[in-house]
Amino acid sequence: MKIGIITYHCSNNYGAQLQAYATCHFLQKMGHEAEVIDCNTIGVGPIFMWSLESLRAIFGSIRNNFLSLVSERKRYRLFNEFSRNMIGLSKPCYTKVELDKACKNYDYIITGSDQVWHPMICEGNTRFFLDLPIPDNRKIAYAPSFGVSEYSKEEVDEYMPLISKIGHLSVREESGRRMIKKYTGRDAKIVVDPTMLLTRADWDKILIPAKYQKYLFYFTILDEPNGTDELVRKIAQEKGLEIVRIGTVRDIMKRGFINARANGPQQFLGLVRDADFVVTTSFHGTVFSILYEKQFLCVLNNNDRNSRMETLLSGLGLDSRMIRNIHNSKISKVSIINYQDVNARLAELREESMQFLNNSIKE
Repeated sequence: MKIGIITYHCSNNYGAQLQAYATCHFLQKMGHEAEVIDCNTIGVGPIFMWSLESLRAIFGSIRNNFLSLVSERKRYRLFNEFSRNMIGLSKPCYTKVELDKACKNYDYIITGSDQVWHPMICEGNTRFFLDLPIPDNRKIAYAPSFGVSEYSKEEVDEYMPLISKIGHLSVREESGRRMIKKYTGRDAKIVVDPTMLLTRADWDKILIPAKYQKYLFYFTILDEPNGTDELVRKIAQEKGLEIVRIGTVRDIMKRGFINARANGPQQFLGLVRDADFVVTTSFHGTVFSILYEKQFLCVLNNNDRNSRMETLLSGLGLDSRMIRNIHNSKISKVSIINYQDVNARLAELREESMQFLNNSIKE
């Protein structure tokens, strides 16, 4: 079959690009002709940004833009190269007319994974809900995430009728399944993120090894809870490790960390694989820690985007790796992960997810 994928493929975000690569690559391994439909630029923004609202905002912009000049150009280049050369993109079709025409070239169209149904991130674009001129039984939602625990009434009215028409429906987290059941009456299958459909051996083929030794990899993509930096420093000191960090632009100025922000998706994989320990607030930081059998901790964010981490870790028997309250965490009592048990559970979830895709594409 020829399959098109609609997702956030060009965002300068490790998880976004790696899940796009994984979906396309896995479908190709199944014997299909698959490509990501190049129909959006969500997540792509200028390197330099200015805020003139106040004197403090102006000085903050100057600081952040100076830091961006130091690290962001290389980072953007590596992300752009990965998107263009590794993922597998269609010809650009950014307008509705172009996309509707392109749809005729595919037997199936998949939306997902990532937070394609997050109301703020999708920017009101209904193409992520497969609002396209194709039969409903040719529409597949594979592991999309809402990123929120509830929609507003306006969002329910706009998006849920479109979701209800998708012939083959799955999600990435329990909260998303509850929302779909509540508003459409349908039962959505929970499946693993596409990055977990590929094995460690698959990822080893494209990763670039880390250039550091004996380090703790500290990866955050949103503002981590207060106290996380101190927790990481404590763990690293106890284990005799340096700290290699990918955080926000502002984090470049923090002392005690080796800044690794100017790295692309392939280097990110190497940073996870070669780490002695991982601390992350990221879903995909957690995913790759599991795939590479790392000892790790997942610090939950102070927002409503934690359901995907909770669903994943609970399903694999890794609840103890979640840090819900940074100030009450008892790190010394966290046991060593038994990856024999984890891998057995992951194999079952992966098989169920593969079966969902097989059944969806065969119909």
